[in-house]
Amino acid sequence: MSSCTVCERELEPQARFCGTCGTPVDALSPAPSGTVTGSSSRKLLPLLAAGSLVALAAAGAVIFAVSRSPGPAAPAAQPGTGPVEAPTQPWAPATSADLRTTWSPPSVTTSSTTVTEADLRDQVSRDHDVAESLVGRWLPQLSSKAAGLVVNGVTYDDAAVLADFRRLREKYPDAFMVDSGDYRNFSRSGFWVTLKGQAFSSADDANAWCGQQGFARQDCHASRLTHTGGPSGNSKPR
Repeated sequence: MSSCTVCERELEPQARFCGTCGTPVDALSPAPSGTVTGSSSRKLLPLLAAGSLVALAAAGAVIFAVSRSPGPAAPAAQPGTGPVEAPTQPWAPATSADLRTTWSPPSVTTSSTTVTEADLRDQVSRDHDVAESLVGRWLPQLSSKAAGLVVNGVTYDDAAVLADFRRLREKYPDAFMVDSGDYRNFSRSGFWVTLKGQAFSSADDANAWCGQQGFARQDCHASRLTHTGGPSGNSKPR
């Protein structure tokens, strides 16, 4: 049994009109395939509206996603295709931490310049072999000094004695030092004597050399080292 497509009232088999709404039966014949009529169309309207809303929401989501998506990544620079700039840090004034330094002044090491009798004896020891090789020969005696001796207003101490010797050796590299107490030709002990390491055949030749070098008479004269005898015959003033 069929029903009215308008009011959905059941129809009699031979009815030509709907007994409820009066719609002709001919108008209630099945609609062609793909056509939506009557109540079916009313039922589909809400579904279509809902589908449209879903479609609009989906479209909006797609548009939002596209607008938020990052643009295409820039291609990586290829080596040699252009100048490369090194990143720089923004300038900022130096702080106290930047100016901090670990430098410290070097420790001052002052070598002792104090000269003692030991330094004079050390010089005598180093010159001992030279002195012994010239024993019995006439030599020019260049200086004879002792601590406490006053010469030309200068009071000598150990440092001044050593400085006097070094001054003479600088001019005469073969000069050497002896302790007057080690040899018998000196009349007094306790003196540091500087002699030139050049032997002469006689006392007169040694004294002549002193004069040629411009020494004062009291500063240079002939002397002969000896371990025997005494001053007599082993020293000759100018």
